[in-house]
Amino acid sequence: MTLRARARDSHSGFTLLEILVVIVIIGVMVSVVTLSVGLLGPDREVEEETRRFWAVLRQAREEAELQAIDLAVYVSATEYEFLRFDTRRNEWQPVVDDRLYAQRGLPEGLRFRVWLEGRELVLKPGLPDRSKKDEDQKWPPQLTVLSSGEVVPFELQIERDAAPALWRMTSLADGDLRIEQRKDARDWVLIEQTKPPPEDDKSKERMSYARP
Repeated sequence: MTLRARARDSHSGFTLLEILVVIVIIGVMVSVVTLSVGLLGPDREVEEETRRFWAVLRQAREEAELQAIDLAVYVSATEYEFLRFDTRRNEWQPVVDDRLYAQRGLPEGLRFRVWLEGRELVLKPGLPDRSKKDEDQKWPPQLTVLSSGEVVPFELQIERDAAPALWRMTSLADGDLRIEQRKDARDWVLIEQTKPPPEDDKSKERMSYARP
């Protein structure tokens, strides 16, 4: 065999060991990407749902003040709906003529937890059928948005598969609507708020106590 033929044969392909090494590297890269999606994906999903609830509630408060109407939110374990108070019937009625306030459900695996006055509410698995008699009295909305702009103080968390919530929304007595992200087992970091903080607090990291 000539020297040229030997050189050609030595570069004709990869060895079995080289192929196995490449396969192992690809497998490790796929595992890392899958793990990243598994950890970050749910967090982003919960964040999006929290921000959506916060944004719609802000809009509801603005419209309640501008139109001098009382609005409210009924929250079940996996869904929520907006209601408008009918002064003629003296009862809460679902908002059906506005897409902004359409009924919404959480993605599979997520669920709400709600606290009022420091007490956790027992949430119905789904939304009540308000076309049935007495359902409105049986299942009144928990979160009210009055025409004065006042929103009942509450805390709303979204959990995934009963794991500790990473995001929450709170309504404070001073009218501030907040989005907070869990920092650790005890603390939350303020991400968004509707009431501007005092000038001397803008540069400080703001945290509040986390529920177990």
